[in-house]
Amino acid sequence: MLQELVTSSIYGYADSENWGSESSQSSQRLKVATQLLKKAGEEYEHYDALYVLANMHFFAQYTQKRDIKTAYRYYQALADTGNATAQQMVGFMYSTGIGGAVKRDQAKALLHHTFAAHGGDTAAEMTLGYRSLLGIGADQKCDDAVYYYKRVAEKAVKYYLSGPPGGRSPLLPKVRLSDEDGGVYGYGASVMTDRRYRVNGGSSEKSVSIEEVLQYWRYLAQTKADFEAQLTLGQVYYQGTRSITQNFKDAFGFFRQVTDKIPAGKLNEAFITSSRGKAIGQAAGFLGRMYWRGEGVEPNVKTAYQWFELGAQFGDANSQNGLGMMYMEGIVVSRNREKAIEYFKKAANQENPDAQVNLAVEYMRHESTLPMAIRLFTMAADAKHILAYWNLAQLNYAGVGLKASCQMAVSFYKSIAERGDWLNPTVETAYKLYTKGDREGALIYYMLAAEKGYEVAQSNVAYLLDTDKQLLKLSMLGIMEAPPRNKEEEELALIYWSRSANQNNVDSRVKMGDYYYRGIGTHVDYEKAAACYRVAAEIEFSPLAMWNLGWMYENGIGVSKDFHLAKRSYDNALNANPDAYLPVKLSLVKLYVRYYWEWLRGGEVGQGLQDSTPKDNLNLGKPDTVEILNQEARRRKEIEAHDNERGHWDIGAEEELRRKYSKHMKQMEREEGEDYMDSSSGFGDDYRDEEYSDEDELMESLMILGLCLLVGWLVYVRQFRFGNQRGNEPARGLDNPLAQQAEAREDEHP
Repeated sequence: MLQELVTSSIYGYADSENWGSESSQSSQRLKVATQLLKKAGEEYEHYDALYVLANMHFFAQYTQKRDIKTAYRYYQALADTGNATAQQMVGFMYSTGIGGAVKRDQAKALLHHTFAAHGGDTAAEMTLGYRSLLGIGADQKCDDAVYYYKRVAEKAVKYYLSGPPGGRSPLLPKVRLSDEDGGVYGYGASVMTDRRYRVNGGSSEKSVSIEEVLQYWRYLAQTKADFEAQLTLGQVYYQGTRSITQNFKDAFGFFRQVTDKIPAGKLNEAFITSSRGKAIGQAAGFLGRMYWRGEGVEPNVKTAYQWFELGAQFGDANSQNGLGMMYMEGIVVSRNREKAIEYFKKAANQENPDAQVNLAVEYMRHESTLPMAIRLFTMAADAKHILAYWNLAQLNYAGVGLKASCQMAVSFYKSIAERGDWLNPTVETAYKLYTKGDREGALIYYMLAAEKGYEVAQSNVAYLLDTDKQLLKLSMLGIMEAPPRNKEEEELALIYWSRSANQNNVDSRVKMGDYYYRGIGTHVDYEKAAACYRVAAEIEFSPLAMWNLGWMYENGIGVSKDFHLAKRSYDNALNANPDAYLPVKLSLVKLYVRYYWEWLRGGEVGQGLQDSTPKDNLNLGKPDTVEILNQEARRRKEIEAHDNERGHWDIGAEEELRRKYSKHMKQMEREEGEDYMDSSSGFGDDYRDEEYSDEDELMESLMILGLCLLVGWLVYVRQFRFGNQRGNEPARGLDNPLAQQAEAREDEHP
């Protein structure tokens, strides 16, 4: 009887969306379904009915309007029965105060999360792991964080290995909403903006739609039979992106077009090492993988082995790794550990992360080769391999082959939990709702993920609530019935900016400083603002924070007035971001004016501004900030150059497709003699004037100051001249006959 009520109710909702075109019919159907669920849940205490009712009101499902307070009532009733998921949701409401159903209470939130975690709820386990790691509403205990995050990581690894050979395909990268606007502070000023968005900074490459790029590559692949275009399209359709749906059938077709270009007869070394040969090897490796995993074709290990053999002849790393796995497990061929390790080594030497993990697992078996295993796991972890994370977490926590480190272990477990969320894609669900225009729904899912410790979700919540962007008003969710912008809303934004900053988001750290400086969500506190800017500037290398800190030193706000430190901060900002040339130079001009004005008045000016290296002990024991910035810039260049040289496709990076398109178009222009990129001109992106000295900077600043004074003098002279002319004219007014006669003469003789 109860099951029939619940089943008919659920089918009632499902049909309500498509039952009829008229809203009244749909509303009536929803009303009937809700009544049945209420009867099953409230009268017969049917747990599934209570759960459906709670979700329906909380997530606004099946055309039901969102009602957080009603949802809380159903969740609480279900939580009292020991339901772990309901306890987690009640804990979430206490931790955020969302909907005004309950007041924010971190103690009660921790209590409900604890019960839910011990009941096996994954979201609660992640929440407690995160809170224990950072000490939010609980004691900061790394061991407790490891305990909870390890439980989630075990589930993720188990699910990963339950998939096809080689593990399940990685999920698409989580999206930071601010990236789509060039970062929290816009292009150039934001540090955390994804490199894919920073490379061109709004240039013409980014203006080309992905559909146009795909159409162009298809033209080359199908009309021109371009093997590079065929391989690129095969990779794109095999892995998919946010705008391009994964399509194994199309991927298979393009890979086959590449492999069809193998010449008859014996292959010579020149062809094998040519670009065409490398493309054939990569395509063969993908085809072997597809036949082994059954992706777009019927699984066939023998055919997979044949493709792997072909790819290995061309030196393809994926093929070598595939053969190694087959020899290790005795698939198609006899088991041969030595031969498997030989193939793993060849692939690992080409930076194939799967092969690095497979080889490291074998090296872990012996103490003498354990250091090599750790080195291989570390290299694979740089490529975000989930099994590399898992093994490094185990080794770091146990102190095997490494110095025991709870912090390192929990960081790896946390990465597994957040990257391997196939079964709980909260962040992905939020982004889908955001792209559909449902910002309220997106906010709720982002908040759920933020409480679980996802930094990207925390920054997205703060970005949605930010007072500058004003993308969303929490009053829509019923948190406050006050005016659109209220204190509760601002406090919540500051909380999530702070949590994101504490997970090393530089722009969030600067935002914290802004909120303390302006008194948003808290009282005005210039000292805390300066502290946030100092951390972001000196440790996290934010050019904007460096400029802000320089301004505070210049004006003595939150810190002691110090023109010398102000200049140093401005110089660091320019060194970190050469695109900030104009604002920094104008700031330096103003600083020099104030400096000499104070000097003429006999005020305290400190050391000379020409000396950019402090002689005091403010940073005793620390390397010079400018040198650190130079090292950091070089390191980032090396990383980007390394990424550009990697052979594998960066999953989800559609900008890679645009980059290849742009590179191809520029190559065609050069071939036609239209050289628009003259590398000898000296004005490239990497241009730096290393001969630029402090004296040159002073002279340049003085010249700019002189020009500003000249312009000001000319404006003054012009105003003075015209002012005198007006002064010699008769007084004008309605009651002045002389003024009226003058106006009449002007009208007659303009």
